[in-house]
Amino acid sequence: MGDGSGREKEEGKKWYRKVPHVFVLLMIMIVLCTILTYVVPAGEFDRTQVEGTTQKIVVAGSYHKVEQSPVRILGMFKAIPQGFAASAGIIAMILFSAGAFRVMTESGAIENVLGTVLHKIRKKKSSGTIVIWAVTFLFSIMGIFIGPEVHVPFTVITVAVALGMGFDAVTGAAMVLGGAIGFATAPINASTIGTCDAISGLPLFSGMGLRTVFWLCSTAAVCMVTSAYAKKIKKSPEKSLVYGMDVGELEFTKDFSQCKVTKRHVAVLLCLTAIFAITIIGCTQYGWYIDEMTAVFIAGGIAAGLAAGFRSEKIIECFLKGASDMVFGVMCIGIARAIQIVLENGHIADTIIQAVTAPLAGMPTVIAALFMTLVHGAINFLIPSGSGQAAATMPIMFPIGDLLGMTKQTSILAFQIGDGVTNIMYPTVGFLMAVCALAHIPFEKWFKFALRLVAAIYLVGWTFLIIAVAIHWGPF
Repeated sequence: MGDGSGREKEEGKKWYRKVPHVFVLLMIMIVLCTILTYVVPAGEFDRTQVEGTTQKIVVAGSYHKVEQSPVRILGMFKAIPQGFAASAGIIAMILFSAGAFRVMTESGAIENVLGTVLHKIRKKKSSGTIVIWAVTFLFSIMGIFIGPEVHVPFTVITVAVALGMGFDAVTGAAMVLGGAIGFATAPINASTIGTCDAISGLPLFSGMGLRTVFWLCSTAAVCMVTSAYAKKIKKSPEKSLVYGMDVGELEFTKDFSQCKVTKRHVAVLLCLTAIFAITIIGCTQYGWYIDEMTAVFIAGGIAAGLAAGFRSEKIIECFLKGASDMVFGVMCIGIARAIQIVLENGHIADTIIQAVTAPLAGMPTVIAALFMTLVHGAINFLIPSGSGQAAATMPIMFPIGDLLGMTKQTSILAFQIGDGVTNIMYPTVGFLMAVCALAHIPFEKWFKFALRLVAAIYLVGWTFLIIAVAIHWGPF
């Protein structure tokens, strides 16, 4: 989309005006967090185990100082391989799912099916906005049931679709990240809402009605922001955030009018459908998690290869190619996880949580509810895990909410807004960096667009929070 002038302009900047490589940013954060272990007083909360689960939560009011344990230089660098070890399950799932997806793309099934659909859309002169809304809502619906990491390999499809409609890679990435918004605002998210309900003693997934409307409005907000941007850059391509960057290998390789769907293509797509159907059923009905989902992707990829008529050598080659495309993304995941490990090893994570939550107790209820979202958003930079942040912060937030006359449902909604929504803008979030890598979008370019999405969803969320406080949203 352009002649390379955007790249030349970027290269022509003086060094101090350039945004550092994302690995440099992550390493700077690791170094800063290491320095903080020498400056910030070490402390921790007592923790207790939630009955019937393996989840440990903090005990409200139990914060106490402990012996200072600063992280030394060797410990700082050791945190990186430790981060990879702690993220091994997610890394394996992303690598194998990308491999399985490469099998399907090599078969030509996805390109021919999407090419046929886009050709019909062009013939009818339908608006590309319809496609943006449909695809974003599709991923948002899937995000209710499965985590956004599973959607990462689909980035190559959504970007190809966006480019085929005359948009750019940012538009394609925004569509697939609809899954992250669905996961963040889902009314029945087991890892976030379920954890909060278990901690608070609320009935599991209670308050689903208001949360469902919140999910619908949040996803619609993403669609509106993305559609407005897509229309603008289609009219004036030079206004694209990634104008001038090479996207040749992301585009469809043949004219849409030449696309033809064969029986083998249908069989491959049935394998893809089966992967999602089995994964959703397993996660919702049988408590499956990362290992089981990875196994399904491996089996589904092999089945798709056989359906495409590939020999075993070809299937293996596709898995390796797909995994190699994700090396940058999974390295981001491991390095980003090291930040949290440094904070934990230095025993300052709980001190930071105590410091940022304490001022909330003296605020008016509505203001406190809004500030809760900002606090959770800030903590999410350091603890991107939804269930991890819920276990670390909600036992503190619930008593604060009780003191202010705020229902537990409202406190959970504030957590939901702050925790999940910011996942689409932080470099410490592994799946986001993987999406940017697949879409060939420099993080600083994506960040500019993500700010618009996050601002829109926060406005929607704050509206719902004000309503929740006003109606004293329960049951309690």
